[in-house]
Amino acid sequence: MFQFSVLTIPILSLLSVFGIAVITDVNMIAFDITSVPEVARNMGFNESSIRGSIMRKIHIISKVGETSRGVNYTSISDMGHQTLKNISDTLGIQAGVVAAQGFLGLIPYRFKGKLVQEGDWLYLSISGFSRDGQSFNFVLKSNEDAFSGSKIIKGNLGISKETAETDTTNLVVTDTETAIKSLLDRAAEAIVDRIDPYLLARYYFFLERPTTKFTKTLPQLARCLVVLPKPQQIWPLILLGQTYHAQGAYEKAIAIYKKADQIESNFPFALIYWGEALADQGEHKSAIVQYQKVVDDSQFYTTYPVARSTAYKLWANSLVHLNDLDGAEKILKKGLDAFSLGPTRSEANGIINNALGMFLMEYRQDYVQAEYYLRQAIYMSDNPEYYTHLQAAVAKQIPDFDTFNSTNTSAEKNH
Repeated sequence: MFQFSVLTIPILSLLSVFGIAVITDVNMIAFDITSVPEVARNMGFNESSIRGSIMRKIHIISKVGETSRGVNYTSISDMGHQTLKNISDTLGIQAGVVAAQGFLGLIPYRFKGKLVQEGDWLYLSISGFSRDGQSFNFVLKSNEDAFSGSKIIKGNLGISKETAETDTTNLVVTDTETAIKSLLDRAAEAIVDRIDPYLLARYYFFLERPTTKFTKTLPQLARCLVVLPKPQQIWPLILLGQTYHAQGAYEKAIAIYKKADQIESNFPFALIYWGEALADQGEHKSAIVQYQKVVDDSQFYTTYPVARSTAYKLWANSLVHLNDLDGAEKILKKGLDAFSLGPTRSEANGIINNALGMFLMEYRQDYVQAEYYLRQAIYMSDNPEYYTHLQAAVAKQIPDFDTFNSTNTSAEKNH
């Protein structure tokens, strides 16, 4: 029979080092590699580096596609992205932390991978399960399309240039290292897709938005609308509207936002993006109608404070385009008064403070007050864009600030 006392000492030790948050953090993935072929080992890959590469890619996908649902799948196993790295390395207890979490059932997703060589190809077999009973089994092969930086590599990606099928039409043979890295990247994407296909769609969207081609985003969104349960489909539906919006297909985007609003009338982002699509067509009065719906609905103050703060900001932007500067300033100050301070509303406060600061700098040339509000925005949110805005306000007040700042930045880099 299991004795609770056996578990007590290591758990208390872990708690004393890491704190309760690490032990009770359920947004985690445990991933182990059980087999690595000799060809990969000869290039410096081993179980640890392969696991680290996949987890780093999952970390990137999670950060780039970070959603307002607060999903983040990086785990303590991804030690390169944890502030606990030095402690765990020094004490040698990373394995103990993960083992304790696994024993207690606190890791929601557990995967095992096996990298094997068959002829000139590499195969990565991944299996796993979730705490709620889902199972995962899939195999990836190194001869599928892969990406290496901005270069698209198509055709049979053999791990040997000498034995690759060089007569294949449009074949581009890559080196072994690139083939392995691309395989690991695809593995990370496949894992995220199995856990949350919407997060992967968001990742693709942000990658492809500069080109507006969305060759990966649209198929992934279609998959989301098939596999996700009805209550969760509102999110990919909104992203589909944003995709059309980015392509300049405003009417298609608005049709999607209208549908989303019909499905879930208590979801403010449909109204906000609807308003943005109208504003981008110059229909600012109609856009304000949508923003006002978000502002006037008191439930959004507690459930979606960021949406409400954004609505105030966009409302003011539309008033500026209508040459109503006094009205814009009034709306921004009303938005500022609408939010009380507190950790749950810090991002919302950051948005409205930054918006008011930028307005005062650009349209009132009141650089002192602009600096005050822009500085408040930084205190409330760590958005790097806010820091850039604050620098601009300071530069307006200090002669040669830009020259000094660029010199100081160069000195820091060379230090």
